[in-house]
Amino acid sequence: MRLDHIGVVVGDLGASGKYYQDLWGVHEFSPTIDEPQQKVKIMFARMRESLSPAIELIQPIDENSAVYNFLKKTGGGLHHICYEVDDLDKSIEHFKRQKALVIGNIYPGAGHQGRRVIWFYTRLKELIELIER
Repeated sequence: MRLDHIGVVVGDLGASGKYYQDLWGVHEFSPTIDEPQQKVKIMFARMRESLSPAIELIQPIDENSAVYNFLKKTGGGLHHICYEVDDLDKSIEHFKRQKALVIGNIYPGAGHQGRRVIWFYTRLKELIELIER
């Protein structure tokens, strides 16, 4: 299991990208990616250190988005942590044994080159995304 990225919900990808560039020295941004499964637009920001996890900026595209209410209620901010795993099926069973709640079904993540993705909510109220390598 490897920390892949930290998800941050934002109201505006462009303004947020500039913020991360100015504050943290983020220098590499992915193109904007449409994620129809979650009804969001995303952009990955990478730090200068290539081994650092990415920051995933997430902007809802409408009121039906998976993160629209989160943005409306909190103004945005830290949303989830994502781990890359070797075997998604084994990881799912592990998280279930730890009493984590599965959120939705496995789907091909548009922001992750179509690799299989699933979400969990843990007993410590953490939102976790898993991506299969």
